[in-house]
Amino acid sequence: MLEDVKDQVINESISLQCFSFQVDDSTDVASCAQLPVFVRYIHSGDIKAEFLFCEELQTTAKNAGVLEK
Repeated sequence: MLEDVKDQVINESISLQCFSFQVDDSTDVASCAQLPVFVRYIHSGDIKAEFLFCEELQTTAKNAGVLEK
């Protein structure tokens, strides 16, 4: 199901003229740094905000750790 939703977001995003990404940093209870990414765009007259992916960072959620991805 996750792959289907991800494929739908990617397919809608291919023909977009305007979109934005929101990138956040998070640290869970096990002290693992994570990088969730959201995409916002307009498709068929509707504004959509979709979760794109979440990646575990190898170091920290600071600039250097994010740039390693």
